[in-house]
Amino acid sequence: MKKPVQAINAFRTFAAKRNISNMKRKLTFLLAISFICCLSVSYGQTRLAVHPDSQDVVILYENDVHCGVDGYANFAALKSNMKATHKYVTVVSNGDFVQGGSLGAASHGRNIIDIMNEVGYDYVTLGNHEFDYGIPRQMELMEELQAECLCCNFKDLRTGKPLYDSYRIVNYGDFDVAFLGMSTPYTINSSTPTYFKDDKGNYIYSFCIENFYDVVQKAVDAARKEGAEYVVVLSHLGDESEGEGGVNSPSMIENTYGIDVVLDGHSHSVIPGTIMKNKKGEDVILTSTGTKFEYMGVLTISPNGKFTTELIPTATYNKGDYSVLKLISSIKEGYKKVSEQVVFTSDVKLAAYGNKGDRLVRNQETNIGNFCTDAYRTVFGTDIAFLGGGSIRADLPQGNVTYNDLYTMFPFENGTCKGECTGELLLDILEFSVSIAPGEFGGFQQVSGLRFEYDSSIPSPVVYNAHHDFDGVNGERRVKHVEILNKETGNYEPLDPKKIYTFAASSYVAIDHGDGFAMMDRCTNIQDLGVLDTDIILNFLENYKNKHVGTEYESLEGRIKDIK
Repeated sequence: MKKPVQAINAFRTFAAKRNISNMKRKLTFLLAISFICCLSVSYGQTRLAVHPDSQDVVILYENDVHCGVDGYANFAALKSNMKATHKYVTVVSNGDFVQGGSLGAASHGRNIIDIMNEVGYDYVTLGNHEFDYGIPRQMELMEELQAECLCCNFKDLRTGKPLYDSYRIVNYGDFDVAFLGMSTPYTINSSTPTYFKDDKGNYIYSFCIENFYDVVQKAVDAARKEGAEYVVVLSHLGDESEGEGGVNSPSMIENTYGIDVVLDGHSHSVIPGTIMKNKKGEDVILTSTGTKFEYMGVLTISPNGKFTTELIPTATYNKGDYSVLKLISSIKEGYKKVSEQVVFTSDVKLAAYGNKGDRLVRNQETNIGNFCTDAYRTVFGTDIAFLGGGSIRADLPQGNVTYNDLYTMFPFENGTCKGECTGELLLDILEFSVSIAPGEFGGFQQVSGLRFEYDSSIPSPVVYNAHHDFDGVNGERRVKHVEILNKETGNYEPLDPKKIYTFAASSYVAIDHGDGFAMMDRCTNIQDLGVLDTDIILNFLENYKNKHVGTEYESLEGRIKDIK
């Protein structure tokens, strides 16, 4: 639908071409105005006669939307309403927008870019999941996005130059604000490591993990030198730990100075506005909106330099932009026919998340993890199977389960593989899997065909290399009492470190060494099967489950136990 002014001008052109009489033209013109006003009222927006008077700068922000597309209509409406009362309104995203749901996966991100363009973003930074469709696709999507991409620490090692500008300075009348973007330096591990290498296995891209704080400080200093009075960071670092000494938003704040506000993403945390101290002991605001538009963020900068943040619950913001609603509806309609087909039925809910939204698959055994890894092990006929909890992005409901449910659970289109590993190597895999527990880790492995215990009270003995990949074990292991299921007897038997076991896994971990699983290069006879994870589930359901899941997954089996 045309915007109001465009619609009015279009009518005038139409009337002139058709030589409508002045009286009829005036009458029809008034009717057009009435119709447009009715649309504005229906969707809770002011679209005409805007007279902004506030000199405050409003920055609307979100993070980790992960294809939660319905919230974009609310976000666009909030933008329109703010523009009705404020002269300066800027809209930003802190990353992870093109992936996380079926509408994104089905179009490799293009549907989301189209919606964001309709909203009218100004600046974005890159989340690690912006790379899930490969770097060429990531760059293509950023070209199609009308907003400017900012990232100070994504560099091409062949040229030594960043692929995007670090910051952009915006004049807001009385003062200038620099928007500075940054991605987690662990993007390579939490995306697909092979995407960032050449055909010889050498890294050709970097996120500056080795000198991250220096890179950030250099960008901040440059923005200040260029005239920025304030620096607002678009961050995809997260506030959670990436292991001992890891980089996150709090550590970035503590190791730099010159930043005023950090709009954060990556950890899916809800942070209305926390005051932290920078390297010089000065106040810095840290804020984050959760995920999938739980909240919409509003940062206000007054002419006297006062900063305030507010999180608006999206679910209770009963306003939606008409043009965005229309586009989302059109996209959904095109996808609806396939997505709503029922794939199977389940007597139990297969849960990836807890009642409070905590991601259970990232730090404990789950019934959905058992179901998925059973599918891998059964279809491929291997001794064991394992799957990173970060690959499982949604629950599967009790009752009818649709294609949309499956693609929402597995949005990455990961390939699958099988191979062989020694019992000794399996111990390293499991040790790395629980290295952050009870903290959340996307590489926490859900398992089938084995069970084990670990003690999270023991400091993790895992040693990391410069890229934060697994580099060995030094100290007492957390993992204890590993047992392997004997397929013939149905009994569990102690793991034999010297024995070779067959395994099924996601190619993301076993071939691409995602999440830092560098030890997987010691596996043998790995076969990339060219089959997507969703296809494995469908095969399992049709050939082994008669398209029905009963109560066998109602209770956990004790495959993974923390004995602390």
